[in-house]
Amino acid sequence: MTAAERGIRRRQRLFVVFTAVLVLAYARQLVNAPTAGQDFRAFFAAATLAAHGGDPYDWTALGHTEEALYNSPGHIRVGDAAYYDFLPYPEGPWLALALEPLTGLSWRAVYPIFAALMLLAIAAGSWLILSRLGWPSTRRRIGVVVATLSPIVFFNIFQGQVTALVFLGFAAAWYLAWRGHPVAGGLALTLVWIKPNLGLALPLVVALLEPAAARRLLLTFAAGSVLAFGAAALALPGVLIHWPAEILSHWRAAQGSQPDIASIHSFYYPALSGPFKTIALLLVVLAGCAYAAWALGRVRSPLARGLTVLLLWFALLPYVHSFDAILLLPLLAVLVAADQRGWGDATTEATVWAFAIIPFAYFVGWHVFFFNGFTAIPVALLLLAWHRRVVIPRLDEIAEVRAA
Repeated sequence: MTAAERGIRRRQRLFVVFTAVLVLAYARQLVNAPTAGQDFRAFFAAATLAAHGGDPYDWTALGHTEEALYNSPGHIRVGDAAYYDFLPYPEGPWLALALEPLTGLSWRAVYPIFAALMLLAIAAGSWLILSRLGWPSTRRRIGVVVATLSPIVFFNIFQGQVTALVFLGFAAAWYLAWRGHPVAGGLALTLVWIKPNLGLALPLVVALLEPAAARRLLLTFAAGSVLAFGAAALALPGVLIHWPAEILSHWRAAQGSQPDIASIHSFYYPALSGPFKTIALLLVVLAGCAYAAWALGRVRSPLARGLTVLLLWFALLPYVHSFDAILLLPLLAVLVAADQRGWGDATTEATVWAFAIIPFAYFVGWHVFFFNGFTAIPVALLLLAWHRRVVIPRLDEIAEVRAA
């Protein structure tokens, strides 16, 4: 083993140890922070409202339900650290329907169950992705542990988010299509409708990743989507049509000082207002689309093309959070590589460490003038690393990844 290889091995071990130590900080935050499960509580309130025949997309009714569940029992007032401020419910109606049977319990009893299921979804999705990318079993187990202990996953659990389900749907669809089961993959992919702002591009991404299975997968996804929407329309009569309006209302309500934008828009978006904000957004998106057309013209392998689309979709979305960055795991896994040679590239290693450290800056309340979307930094580094190591060299050989 050369001196360089020994250095890489030491840094790998340090990274694993650093990730494991973070568990202590996670536990302390989950126990002491009054805002733990904040997003989950909005989902739980929406399910409670739906269980009583209400419309979870009605802000007034949802606000009254959240007040009754989280503030009134303890006589908590505005200004108290434990006060639960109103949060809308922009997710798909299926989440509220799935939580309805549990609304007879207190949210404090349901939140740990929900968090454990989301953690399991992320672990399972990570295993499927690393299996598809050919990581050997020992490294795959370590990779799954490191991924599930990462700050990005902690933010999912702490907030009580459902990005884990979108991630699992994507990972399962990709893995099943690769294994020759595109029908099952298309059905798994219907999970992306829970958060369509993240999930709309994922059917295209999986189709690019597995072109041989694309037709059957997309047809099954379309049929499964029709069934899912039909079931939601029957279960919540007259409610489903309010969902698109809720997404738009949620978007308009977030046009002020937006916390934790994880895409590249974080570098300028919160500093602007009025038409300048919209114009800048359009210019950056158009520039990103031009780059996408150029980059996709250079790469030819299905793996490179599909993951390039995934990266640019995430980076160009104007409204994504740190916890959504779990979708970028396959890009990091490709750059690191199954044989770990990626640790020898400075940009790749910097990106891996950045995802492990920098997102905490927002979590502890740091600001640099208007800038607080610190996860945008590792996302930008990932863009740079992917451009240098995949797009520029035309690394079509990554299409030849085989399972161990």
